[in-house]
Amino acid sequence: MNGKRFWALVRGWYGVVRGALWASLLIPAAFVGLHALGWGRFQELTYTLLLVGAAVGILGVRSFIRYAARQLALWEALRNPPPDEAALPAAETEPERCYRALAAHYLAARTDDAQAAADAERERLDYFTLWVHQIKTPIAALDLMAQSDEPVDRELLRQQVFRISQYADAALGYQRLQSLHNDLALTEVPLYPLCCSLVKKLRPLFTYRHIRLNMAPFAGAALSDPKWLGMAITQALTNALKYAPVGGEITVALREPLVLEVRDNGRGIPAEDLPRVFSCGFTGSLGRQAREGDKSTGIGLYLCKQACDKLGHRVTLASPPGGGVTVTFDLRREQYENFT
Repeated sequence: MNGKRFWALVRGWYGVVRGALWASLLIPAAFVGLHALGWGRFQELTYTLLLVGAAVGILGVRSFIRYAARQLALWEALRNPPPDEAALPAAETEPERCYRALAAHYLAARTDDAQAAADAERERLDYFTLWVHQIKTPIAALDLMAQSDEPVDRELLRQQVFRISQYADAALGYQRLQSLHNDLALTEVPLYPLCCSLVKKLRPLFTYRHIRLNMAPFAGAALSDPKWLGMAITQALTNALKYAPVGGEITVALREPLVLEVRDNGRGIPAEDLPRVFSCGFTGSLGRQAREGDKSTGIGLYLCKQACDKLGHRVTLASPPGGGVTVTFDLRREQYENFT
């Protein structure tokens, strides 16, 4: 132990026992003073004062050793935080028990935060591992086109480029989702113009798969963020395009004021998969059975749900036994505070 630490122990110990130390000195001093007022001789108190001094010294040394041991343990705990509450130094007094409980609370919060960070990192790694695997498919298709001596099918070329663009947008959305609250701009969003712009971007998929769009003009504006609401609706449309049959149809309609529906006439989703459709990484039986280029990443509906939750909207999915899937966006908002 270096001198600096030793004197820190002495100062800390003195701060704890200062009152008792002065009392142990003042009481013998008062006794000596009273004895002197009675014309007593100092020599008569020599033995008594020696006993008192020895007792005070022994108790003081014992108190300092106990204090030093506990303080060194606390310094070590500060230097190397213990892994759990049981490893914290024991508490002897009520204030120490309170501080120990407070330290245990912060330790538990630190452990929870570390676990949450580890889970988020594992989720992120799983997603991007799958993302890399998925994006390799259109890249490989473009590579084969580049190596072929045959004329390039421009429609097929546009499809592969469009898929890469979609995967890139999904990755960016996934990364930005965690800090979505810093990227929101609340405004009145006209729903029909928004849906028209989204469908226009997805037109290559509608054309390539010969999907018919049913979307009669409708009125209504929702208090929302146009970019993130558009991302959520795009995920629903993309899923509908992926699972609707070739030559099928997709309907976008306002069922009632500020309740938007996206419906397809595909095979539908098995009942056992419905409770997990918004879970991150869940592809379901249809996603696993899809063609290689159309295999699900299990992230689209997850992003849709997360964005809607942060926007204060409600999104649900239904798939009746007869087939087809309906994604419903309830954009009604009773209070402005619901947006937080």
